[in-house]
Amino acid sequence: MTSDSDFDKIFNTLPGEQPEAGPLRPREQARPRRDPARGGWGKRIFAGVALAILVLSGTGVWLLWNEYGTRIVDYFAQEEVPNFEGGGAEPAIEIVVNPGDIGETVARNLAEAGVTASFEAVYEVLLQDATITFQPGTYRLLTGMSADSAIAALRDPNNRIQIEILITEGVILQRALEIIAEKASLPLDSLTEAVSDPSLYGVNPDNGSLEGYLFPATYTFEPGATAGDIVARMVEEMKSRLASAGVAEEDWHETLTLAALIQREARFDEDFYRVSRVFTNRLDINMPLQSDATVTYWTGKYESVGTSDADRADADNPFNTYVYTGLPAGPISLPGELAISAALEPADGDWLYFVSVDLRTGETVFSDTYQQHLRAVEQWLSWCRESEENGAYC
Repeated sequence: MTSDSDFDKIFNTLPGEQPEAGPLRPREQARPRRDPARGGWGKRIFAGVALAILVLSGTGVWLLWNEYGTRIVDYFAQEEVPNFEGGGAEPAIEIVVNPGDIGETVARNLAEAGVTASFEAVYEVLLQDATITFQPGTYRLLTGMSADSAIAALRDPNNRIQIEILITEGVILQRALEIIAEKASLPLDSLTEAVSDPSLYGVNPDNGSLEGYLFPATYTFEPGATAGDIVARMVEEMKSRLASAGVAEEDWHETLTLAALIQREARFDEDFYRVSRVFTNRLDINMPLQSDATVTYWTGKYESVGTSDADRADADNPFNTYVYTGLPAGPISLPGELAISAALEPADGDWLYFVSVDLRTGETVFSDTYQQHLRAVEQWLSWCRESEENGAYC
């Protein structure tokens, strides 16, 4: 038998109102939860059955009708669920779908933000199609959208708001931080602070710098990502790439130092492996690497191809591979996958020298002996003297 409390639940909650929500069960995707007491048409069916019971039950009919009759009449006199028409208009509204949100949560958020006219308008659509799901993220919707338009927009990946950051191979850490600051609208100081302690990311470089430890690639982040979030993601990606390449943790620093040097010196894919062989051969005989890229890293002249006699003789530069033998103090750039591969698997050869003889095309000559190298250097100098345009590269 239907109790007074049952009728209270039915008729004290009209179609335009929202009953109190119960606890939500986390799920990977938002999915509507069927609840006949929430949809407008669902409540009408239930109310109709209750009314029939009232009419047929006999005993106590008059008392029940006297208590609930007005509410029943009001209930069935309600207009249709409020719903906007069309695809909405500016201003745009950001809607966040969190992991674990169900359809009921999404419907409520849309209504409260002013995207849709009511909770019921969206929820009734979701109840009629249990296949509708939503991917977690932040989405750009409009004000005053119909329920169908809002649902479609929320499922359209083109409406998802993400921060895209492209870090190219060979850039130095400082330049990468500047790019991140611009794309993510973060203060550069916050990023500088984020990279100040490498141990926060599970790495301990010999020189205490995260230079070389951020993997260069295209990344996407949700709005609100912090400097620490972004740096952590890029460091984790580098660690993952090193692990995939079979590099033991104790060899990370040395591998990245050589890979970063190769990244700065090589231009064509095949040259990466040849440059790696040149440096490896020199390391094997304790011959200075004599890389201009290591000198310019310290001087800040990153884009310069050549160096001065004074720069090459500067013993205060810990990265100066003209003065010091062995690898430089640490990575001089952010190396990519190709450079890491070349550092681990240099080409076969006896080369000890290389020089780019055409700085526009990147053509490079590799030599076994110093005499061969001198001829290649003369070829480069001749190219520089050919025209003012060529000379600008030199």
